[in-house]
Amino acid sequence: MDLMRKMLALTLLLVVVPGVVMAESTIMVELGSKAAKTAMSELKFQKGDSNVLALTDAGHAIVDGQTTQKALKGIAEETGFSEADSNLFQVLRPNFKPLWFYFFNKATGEAVYMQVDGKSLNKSLDEFKALSNDQIFGKISKANVDLSYMMNHTDEGNATFGNSPFNGNEFSLISISNIWALPGATYDFLQATCFHDHLCPGVTSGYMLAKYVEEKLPITNPSAESYKVIAIPQWCKDDLLQLRWDATPGKSGMFLMALTDVEKNALKAKYNQSDVAGIYIRWNDTAKQGDALVLGFNWTPMYELTGTANWKGPAWASKLVMDVRMMDYWNRPEAAVSTLKEFKVDSNKLALLQNAGMHPLKVAGVL
Repeated sequence: MDLMRKMLALTLLLVVVPGVVMAESTIMVELGSKAAKTAMSELKFQKGDSNVLALTDAGHAIVDGQTTQKALKGIAEETGFSEADSNLFQVLRPNFKPLWFYFFNKATGEAVYMQVDGKSLNKSLDEFKALSNDQIFGKISKANVDLSYMMNHTDEGNATFGNSPFNGNEFSLISISNIWALPGATYDFLQATCFHDHLCPGVTSGYMLAKYVEEKLPITNPSAESYKVIAIPQWCKDDLLQLRWDATPGKSGMFLMALTDVEKNALKAKYNQSDVAGIYIRWNDTAKQGDALVLGFNWTPMYELTGTANWKGPAWASKLVMDVRMMDYWNRPEAAVSTLKEFKVDSNKLALLQNAGMHPLKVAGVL
């Protein structure tokens, strides 16, 4: 009898739990659809409009134990947008951060941001469908975030960055929007930018460093060769390299270490004001050997070439302006990147470069 009761309880559990999961999943689809419809109304665009970008942390955020990736389906069904078309991206955020949706229309420069009130999701599907936008979204904000517009209307730009209409996500979303709007923006760069969660000149320096390494040390045997990075010192560049080369710390593709201010200053003095940007290795895992470059990145010419040296404009604009103007040098990395040293690496040398207690730049002979 006890066995029959247990079997009955198990059967009921198997019936009920999928139903609960399905209800939660359907609500997330409806949520994405409601966010898209709100944006379409606020920004005046139709399904399939190539002028519009959608960004969200759906899929990363978890609300009351519910995963949120199904909201992406709602956005896609309503707008026709997709990552494949480079107009729907997930911006990396911790799973404990609020769930939000953001749409940007490059034709008008306007953007709308919606942050979800998690309590609204604890409803049945019918109850959720009956909720108003104000009940679903704890915050709905709209602003013109086109960089040229904000530079010509600095009061509005100051208000956008000062009043936090996007709940602290202003720089993140505005930087991605303005680069996405430019003709030269590439999918791989935008994907890495969303992984980093914003676009800053540090990310762009990573793109330039990657292009330089790929030119100097091209991968010719993909089955045996890979890139390994000794990121010393670490900065935003390294997130781009992780995504571009699958050079992640967990797979021993990247090792990150800091430098002291004394070491940074000594290296700048030694290498004509270039910041050491790390050690880049093309490693052949079959031959157990590789080629290494110690690279430098000189920010001085970048500030000069982008017109941001001695910046006198609004404080919020300098990095945005530099982001846009550094695009001209994506395929001309030599404008800032240089080789400080080349050397061969075997298994013993690689171990010395990677192991705790060793100083990679001393092992490489540059410090």
